[in-house]
Amino acid sequence: MDASPHASPRLVNQLAVTLLLTAVIAATYGFGVYLFPVVLPQMKQDIGFNYAQAGYITAARQLANVAMALLSGLAAARFGAARVMLVATALSAMDLAGLAFANNTWMMGAAIVTLNACAAATWVPMMALIAPLIDERHQAKAIGVIGSGTNYGVLLNGLMVPALLASWGWRSVWLVSAVLTAVLSGVIVLVFARLGGGSATPSRDTSPRQTKRFGLRRMLSRQFLLVYAIALLCGFAGVPFITYFSAYSHDDLHLGLDVTAHAWALVGLVGVVSGLVLGMIGDMRGTPDRNGHTQRDGMRPALVSAGVMLSCASLIAASRPGGYALMVAAVALGFSFFPIFGLLHAYVGKTSEPALAAMVCGICEAAFGVGGALGNVLGGLCKTLFGSFQPVYGLASAASIILVGLAFLVPNTQRAPPVCRSGLANFR
Repeated sequence: MDASPHASPRLVNQLAVTLLLTAVIAATYGFGVYLFPVVLPQMKQDIGFNYAQAGYITAARQLANVAMALLSGLAAARFGAARVMLVATALSAMDLAGLAFANNTWMMGAAIVTLNACAAATWVPMMALIAPLIDERHQAKAIGVIGSGTNYGVLLNGLMVPALLASWGWRSVWLVSAVLTAVLSGVIVLVFARLGGGSATPSRDTSPRQTKRFGLRRMLSRQFLLVYAIALLCGFAGVPFITYFSAYSHDDLHLGLDVTAHAWALVGLVGVVSGLVLGMIGDMRGTPDRNGHTQRDGMRPALVSAGVMLSCASLIAASRPGGYALMVAAVALGFSFFPIFGLLHAYVGKTSEPALAAMVCGICEAAFGVGGALGNVLGGLCKTLFGSFQPVYGLASAASIILVGLAFLVPNTQRAPPVCRSGLANFR
């Protein structure tokens, strides 16, 4: 990349942005979207809904994710990526607070669907912030850590939820999460206001006239079709795995709440390092040949490694594991499912121009949402029709194995044209 101050942001600013965006993902996904599966059995008992309804609600929230993944990119271009992310985070806090007072299925469903939409509206615009502010040599590591923010939230859930459930019930879990997310919204304002004050003028590369030059043919190239397919399969295999994890271990495997809580904590604990480790692998570059072209890089091995671990987690879960085997599945899940988000976005950022990357990442997130919605519906129906969640874990195993095969076909990365203008100025 260009060595100018604009092209190579100060290391302290890169670290600050990475940590802040990680916290946003931890709050909106870890405290929000993936908190629902943890308290699902208790909410079901108090509110009075069945698992088929839970499947439809979680499918609807994935479809909301699809819509918002596409719309938030346009909103970021119009209003500014940082502003969209701030509004979405603040709305997430309101939705979390609303769930604490939900007393019927419709109210609960509406809040969960809106919460998932807000989470998508924080994740997709982040690409517009990461590309100008993080050096290309470190983007996979940064995005890997940010994408693993969900694991940090899940880790805190595993430590926090059992105590809150035992003392004040599931409503207190949502309320505490709402307070923490509201505090984070204030931190976003302070940090981005400070960084935005010294930022450069926003790049004009993402203007509507410029983006028209990236045609449908480029977005539907073989390279990106593979990315969309991997995202779809990841959603189909991973989302129902997470959604019904607590219910499966409680209702089907007859394991105690403490076992499930410890498994969730392991998912988060492994995620503390998995995003960084896979990101470091993704940032590795092979030795150039005599023509200067890199023959091998780390993105494909990172994606394959994540896919293999997801397959292991699904296969273990499908075998009706005991407590210790469930812990092994949790470790494999923590190492694989959440970091794949960051790896896919890092791959797109490394192989395409910023305007095209934003559109491709939106489609990628939409594909993930469609896969997750389908998996959730099938999971709820499996419990209703067969009395067990085991079949959906079998389907997740098959999908994750196909994912590994597609990851082997992903082309090597090539350095994208340098991006060198901060998008934080549009925050003010």
